[in-house]
Amino acid sequence: MRPAKLHSYLLWRSSVDPDVPALAKSRLTCAVALLPAVMTGIFVFGWYAALVLASALLGAFATDRITHRFNGHWILNNPNGSRDGIWLLTGLLVGLLMPPAVPLWVPFTGAVLAVLLGKHWLSVDGMPLLQPAAVGLLLLHIFFAMYLHPKTEAGDACWPVLARPLAAKQEAIGAAGIVKEFFGGDIRKSVSRTEYEDVLFGKKDAPARTADGQVAEAIYGPRPLDAAKAGDAGGVRQYQGIDVLLGSTPGPIGGASGVALVFGLLLIVFSGAVTWITPLVALGCMLALLTLAGDPHISVHMLSPYTLIGFFYMAANPTTVPRSKRGKVLAGIAVAVLEVMLRKWTPLSEGTFLSAILVQSASIVFDLYIAQPKEKPRTDDAAVEFSNLSRL
Repeated sequence: MRPAKLHSYLLWRSSVDPDVPALAKSRLTCAVALLPAVMTGIFVFGWYAALVLASALLGAFATDRITHRFNGHWILNNPNGSRDGIWLLTGLLVGLLMPPAVPLWVPFTGAVLAVLLGKHWLSVDGMPLLQPAAVGLLLLHIFFAMYLHPKTEAGDACWPVLARPLAAKQEAIGAAGIVKEFFGGDIRKSVSRTEYEDVLFGKKDAPARTADGQVAEAIYGPRPLDAAKAGDAGGVRQYQGIDVLLGSTPGPIGGASGVALVFGLLLIVFSGAVTWITPLVALGCMLALLTLAGDPHISVHMLSPYTLIGFFYMAANPTTVPRSKRGKVLAGIAVAVLEVMLRKWTPLSEGTFLSAILVQSASIVFDLYIAQPKEKPRTDDAAVEFSNLSRL
């Protein structure tokens, strides 16, 4: 027997504003807003980063098409079709939060799980109840965390960035040469920052080579978040300045440039694609909490790609945030508190995918008990069509 209150709440969330065309438009706007980060990430991390993004997009698109094809059989269909923009935004978010040298099957698997479970299974009348990309990233962290947090054999963080001066210089003539120069080298051929500096300052002969004898084309080191969590002030300082602003900082593909992300955030906020209340309240609350805790690396946490992408694209998802303004404010506070707790008191350097899901899961509490919106959930126990949750 279904719990009537939960059932009516899920049915109500799938039927109130914003409507399906408005949601599709907002998702496509969010996808466009991510293009500066996509282009910067490919330039900073090279052609392999483009393959990682393509793999995530392919997994999301293929899964979406297959699940529509088998409508009514092993999985119920989203009645809005693939034009709702979910697969595109999900593929981009999963790809942009991948390490630049991750095996290609990892983003593909994450996108498949995100669309299969986040969009099609955990939905009511085609309305996802949790942000699909956050669902996929959470599952990847549960089952394949070693690929999402690369380490050396000694256990040190190993996040590579292309270092073009290290690459073997070849003649760049014609269109092929120009393309090769733009897309850079192979991000997987990396050496430590120490070895890079030894070659750069003439302490060792060029070219630098990897452990298997290949010419190195990238350098690896910890992310600023890793250095901040370890209390390595010197490690954080080396990433401050113009490199952090324009790129060349170790991290996920979407974190190559803070400027690129901010341009996209301005677009989605001023276009109304997402609510501005939840992410801005979350940023303000995070700033206050880190200040009270005396954290010396506040800017690293605030400008992290996990913070910006997580707060604006995941936590502020129109289909998952509470409906009332007061509920959106409380959701922003909750996601910031959870994120700071995860970064301070757990092994994770970031956990927005988890904090966003936890707050989204509590939307029923905000909407029904704490900050009730003007629209009221239905009181009838009518069947929910197109939903695997209708069996509740």
